[in-house]
Parts: sequence; C-alpha cells; structure tokens
Amino acid sequence: MGIPSAVTREAGTSPPRAHRSKRRPSVSHLLIGAVAILAFVLNYLALQDRESTVLVAVADRPLSSGAQLGVEDVRFVPVPSDFAGLGSMVTEEELGAREGWILDSVVPAEGVISEQALVRPSAPSGLRAMSIPIEVEHAAGGGLEAGDRIDVVSAAGEEAVYVVSGVEVISVADSSSAAFGAMGAYHIVVAVDAEQALLIADAIEGGAVEILRSTGAEPIDGSGG
Repeated sequence: MGIPSAVTREAGTSPPRAHRSKRRPSVSHLLIGAVAILAFVLNYLALQDRESTVLVAVADRPLSSGAQLGVEDVRFVPVPSDFAGLGSMVTEEELGAREGWILDSVVPAEGVISEQALVRPSAPSGLRAMSIPIEVEHAAGGGLEAGDRIDVVSAAGEEAVYVVSGVEVISVADSSSAAFGAMGAYHIVVAVDAEQALLIADAIEGGAVEILRSTGAEPIDGSGG
C-alpha cells in the first residue's frame, strides 16, 4: 500500500500550474518605439505643411526696372496656399515660363515678384521685334513659321543684295483670319538688332523685297545678319 500524498485534491480538479512571471519591456524597447512614433508624426506634419504652403519667388537682391528676370535673381519662400494674394505672385512652378521676362518696376530685396511686374520681352536674347509687310508670293510662298530663320534680299538696285541673313521669325500673319483680310497684306515679325532694323527698313522703303526661308542653310557672308 503506497504512502498517501501530502497534497490532496478534490475530485475533478486539475493540478496547480507553475506561476510564470510576465516580462516587462526594457527601456531600450520603449525608446525605439517612441522614436518610431515621433518620426511618423514629424513626417506626417512635414507632408501636411508642404501641402498647405506654396513656394513663391522673392528678389534675392534689389532688381532694377528693365532688367531681365533670371532664376539666379530670386529665392523661394513658403506662403499659405489659402493666402488671398497668391494668384498674383510668381510661384516656383511658374518661374520657368517667366524667366527672361522684363521687370517694368523696381523690386527691392526680399520683395515679392508679382506677375503684374513682368512684361513679355519683344524678342528673345534682348533683340527687337520688327514687322515686315510683304506679299505672300515674295515670302517663301507663305510657308514661314515661328522659329524659322530667314534672309531678306533687296532687288531695288541694279543688283540684288542680301540685306540681312539668318534672322529669327517670331510670328507670322494668320492668312485665314479676318484681321489678315482687313490689313490687305501678309507680314512676318522677326527678331533683329538695331542695325538690322535699319537695313530692313531701308529695303522696305526701296521696295522689291524678297524673303527667303533659310532655316538650316549656311550663313551668308557680307550680309547685315
């Protein structure tokens, strides 16, 4: 007959389980969790901040009236996206389309660059815009387009001469428009310097002007171009 156990159990009860201690998170684990949460919050706030502001151009130094606006002339500052005057300011996205435009007023350092202060240049590279009235049949058959290069020839004298060569076409009269019919003559607008403008004006005054499309052609030596 065996020796009875010192621990008696009631019928239907299970044996007692050994007590297990619960492990508490260490300080390092708590710090890692806190840093992760803080990083998430900061990233969220940064994204929210970028969405609620727009970068606008301000003068990095005093800019004079008549100066060409360049990206090196400005820096960008954030402005709330719901600011009432934002629509008149030049934003970072818009600057590319306005670079090279002319300021028609003085802008002090830190002054906002407004759209109203900028004027589209008459011609690229600081040149002048000049209109040449001419019949279509004497202007490469009217096949000229903006961006083409042309030569102007004068046949008013005993011998035809090149007046200018390789000047850029800025725009061309729209022969299908009502305005073209009212003017009664085809015309092109070209970018010229001061000397070229005088040479072309003399040729127009003398009559017998021919315009050649010279896009991609070799330059003419001895011309006014």
